[in-house]
Amino acid sequence: MRVWLFLVPLVFSSCSFTKFAFTSCDMNQECRDAFGWGYVCAEQLCQEVAPIARCNQTYPEDLFSDVDGNRDRIILGVLFDQSQFDVESKAAEFAIDEVMDAGDLGPRGFGAVVCTNEEAAHLDSLSQDQANILVSEYLADQVGVAAIIGPASSDRVQDVFETVEPFGTLVMSPTATSTSLTPLDGATSTNAEPGLLWRTAPLDDLQAVELATLMLADGMETVAIIAEKGNYGSALGSMVKSTFEEQGGTATFVPYESGADDHLTKISEVEHMGVDGVAFISANKDDTEYFLQKVASSAADIDYVCDNIDMCPFEDGGAGIYLADGGQDLRIFNAVDGIARVLDRIHGTGPAPEPSTVYNVFVDSFDAEFGDGMAESTNFSAYSYDAAWLVLYGAAWAYFNEAAVDGLGIARGLKNVSHSHEATKQVDISRNSWTTVRTEFQAAQPINVKGASGDLDYDASTGEITSAYFAYWCVTEAGGELTFGNVIHPDGGSPRCED
Repeated sequence: MRVWLFLVPLVFSSCSFTKFAFTSCDMNQECRDAFGWGYVCAEQLCQEVAPIARCNQTYPEDLFSDVDGNRDRIILGVLFDQSQFDVESKAAEFAIDEVMDAGDLGPRGFGAVVCTNEEAAHLDSLSQDQANILVSEYLADQVGVAAIIGPASSDRVQDVFETVEPFGTLVMSPTATSTSLTPLDGATSTNAEPGLLWRTAPLDDLQAVELATLMLADGMETVAIIAEKGNYGSALGSMVKSTFEEQGGTATFVPYESGADDHLTKISEVEHMGVDGVAFISANKDDTEYFLQKVASSAADIDYVCDNIDMCPFEDGGAGIYLADGGQDLRIFNAVDGIARVLDRIHGTGPAPEPSTVYNVFVDSFDAEFGDGMAESTNFSAYSYDAAWLVLYGAAWAYFNEAAVDGLGIARGLKNVSHSHEATKQVDISRNSWTTVRTEFQAAQPINVKGASGDLDYDASTGEITSAYFAYWCVTEAGGELTFGNVIHPDGGSPRCED
């Protein structure tokens, strides 16, 4: 049901003799109140919204070409960097496609506008941060989406939330894990003010314990932690440092500024620091790729010689290398020349889908649609699939029980999914359970949900997810193909990577 749209400039005419030509307005919301989603106020007259180059996929395929025919649809936005998080975007789209095939909400159908916030010269001259804000405002203010699924990193989630909050748009991110995002939409979540910022991945305070514990289990006594400055890297890196030191280790925190080659300088600083292990924490996949390339190249360079191997952490046989969930993407590893020679030294942590039938069904169906191995090429595909389904569930609740299917109504719907102690109906996220969900919500009954990523339990007070499943991950190579494995610590032996 996907379409690549013909792109037209975002230009409006005040002279066309349409039914909107003489409908005066002062703001976009007035036009949506009068004609439905997809209408904007241009030169004080209501006009249909036009697509932009960064939002060139829609569900259904005629969403923009027949705005009037689709006016009763509940429109959602999907926003990711499609150059680096295309799997997460596809997982969200997959859920929306499934619910449309399963019957939508009867007279109210769903629709979606899929956008990218990547930095790309073929699209425009915007930086990624600029594109992130422009596209989110376009979705909220001009298209009039009820919710945005995405984006990926915690810093960009904050920027999107602060941009769209005035329009009452809900933001649901599958990958933003920073604890610093928690107070953005209020300290508590009530039915009156449920909060408009939600996520499906567990928070970084839990991962900090896992990463520190992993390094200690590997025998690391001294580590350097190179962390990207920002909501994700700074917060997680500092928590890893404090947790590692609380457990008896010694850690040096080395923050860097992404986008200014600062990571090159900081990696060089660590290069002769004399540590047992080096952790690299970043949401920027290009930075992580460069770091791993440095490790792989140093291990192969016969001229890279130190008087003391302990002072050369990147040399062959040198320090243990550690990544967090930001580096858990096979595309990063596949882009590094000679990565196979250092795979045995690279271990990581990250939120992991809990093994279940729901997860297996998702993997099988997603891979059947997009290719073998796609679902498990990143650990966040299941979280993105669940994020989209939760927004769809929230919209269904709002349709049957709230005044409007908007950000507030969807958020109130999320208060009736998974964390309600009154819920007796157990539901596995699937297109096959959509009829059950509609039936329960039509009767104003809450549900408990199990998703592809695991149990989706939310704290009724804070609105933050409380369920968490983590894994120690690694990468194996066989026949030139890289796959994820699990770090195993056998009694009395060295850690190894097993499928």
